[in-house]
Amino acid sequence: MLRSMAVYLLVLLSIGNPLHAAQSGAKSGRPALAKIRISQSAVNTRSAILWIAHGQGLFAKNGLEVETIYLRSSNLQMAAMATGDVQFASSGGAPVLSAVSGGQDLKIVASPSNRLAYDLVVRPDIKEAKDLRGKRFGVTNIGGTTWMAAILALEHLGLDHQRDQIRINALGNQTILAQAVEAGNIDATLLDPFLSRRLKQKGLSVLIDLYRAKIPFINTSLIANGNYIRDNPDIVESVLKSLLEAQALVAAPANKNIVLQTMARQMKLTDPTILEEGYQEILVGFERKPYPSVEGLRNIQRMMAGLNPKVTRLKAEELIDSRFVRKLDDSGYIDGLFTKGH
Repeated sequence: MLRSMAVYLLVLLSIGNPLHAAQSGAKSGRPALAKIRISQSAVNTRSAILWIAHGQGLFAKNGLEVETIYLRSSNLQMAAMATGDVQFASSGGAPVLSAVSGGQDLKIVASPSNRLAYDLVVRPDIKEAKDLRGKRFGVTNIGGTTWMAAILALEHLGLDHQRDQIRINALGNQTILAQAVEAGNIDATLLDPFLSRRLKQKGLSVLIDLYRAKIPFINTSLIANGNYIRDNPDIVESVLKSLLEAQALVAAPANKNIVLQTMARQMKLTDPTILEEGYQEILVGFERKPYPSVEGLRNIQRMMAGLNPKVTRLKAEELIDSRFVRKLDDSGYIDGLFTKGH
């Protein structure tokens, strides 16, 4: 089923040919690699770990032949997971809650990004939180991550969008939001830090850095089907090892050029300043020990309740399977990666 979907709905990243690799392995007498697919629906700095794991041969080192598939929405990701033709997804907590409330058996295996990491960018006339009352707040779409993040950010500032008549408008992606706040079509929005820095140079302000606010939220996580986890625990562990090794590689200063070149190629960026800002964002934006945050998932669940009452029946802790992170942590494997570097 996913093969037919792929022709029309998927854009495959240029990361190699699994069939060719398998044939080459067979001819050389090497053990066959376990072939899996991992989907992603975002192309941003947080995707760098996945790109590095593949590009630097870390998946292959851990016995995996990985095909990374780009799907243009998290809904498509969850649909692909339902068919079983995609074994893992790199996605947020909200799509998991929505899918599980609809009957899917999904688990969050790891979450390297457990807090909101946006900057709240505002027009120059907004100096403090109370100035947001009655203003226009731009988000990507209603019910999406920036929408939930906007409500949580306002809560953190002591505001309520309904009580304080803050109009939340769905406009589009981060680039559109940045253009809208710069043009004055909205008064506030949430942007990735490397985008907000450019707007600060044009006179706009960052009212709050949400990463420093430490608001629990599952931004990026590794997701798998419950049955697949039960049947293939070794593969799940190998995927997690590969991603952790990629994270350690990124954290080592000696590998900076590799990371910058990977980002430039995958994100089609040429501006060295933007690339440097994205690189710095990666260094501070990931948890070394990616235990999924129950509180982060509960925050998302609370935000989704008005749109999808079914999610209120779910127990957040039952959607999390952190035993693989725990095993690698208890064994000293994770600490060892960051101690020896790459």
